[in-house]
Amino acid sequence: MIHSTLEFLTAELNAFIKLKVGDTRGNRIYLSSVTNEAGIAIPDQSLGLSLINIEEERTIKEQRSTYLNALGKTEKRNPEIQLNLYVLITANFQNKKVNDSSDDYVEGLKQLGYAIAFFQSKNVFTKENSPGLASFDPELTKIVVELYSYSFEQLYNFWTVVGAKYLPSVLYKVKTLKIQENAIQESGDPIEKIHLHTIHKS
Repeated sequence: MIHSTLEFLTAELNAFIKLKVGDTRGNRIYLSSVTNEAGIAIPDQSLGLSLINIEEERTIKEQRSTYLNALGKTEKRNPEIQLNLYVLITANFQNKKVNDSSDDYVEGLKQLGYAIAFFQSKNVFTKENSPGLASFDPELTKIVVELYSYSFEQLYNFWTVVGAKYLPSVLYKVKTLKIQENAIQESGDPIEKIHLHTIHKS
């Protein structure tokens, strides 16, 4: 579900940015790690969408563990896990093309701005407003994307950890993904009556 969520958001962003730049050829954004052993992993002249952290959402965590199935039997399984994904969108426009007078840095900021504009205009994705959602994962019913601001210290620490020079980027919090494997631990008949036996002493 994590990969299908990010693949869906990448595809939606890609279609929007290609429309904005007026060029439908190729991809404008890639689902990619920020760096690899060779350096920046995001293709040049493009944006990268990268998962940088996964967080459990505890404030609305399901506590129930016993359920009644369609046959009227009780089933016990672990409560679902709800996750938030922290996704970084990075503009890798460092190298000028041969015989191209355009400024790569400015173009990178422009396309990063398109990504921000996209999520400003649409930050909730459902099967109703995004028909393509089900084709990525039938279990995906709703994705909410929020801009997440972090401090200069956090920014510095992140780029130090990945071992690269800072590139223009923006961080989003994608919430809330529900993970439920439905592994049944116990099953049986539901409790329908409770008998109480009392003993009276004379």
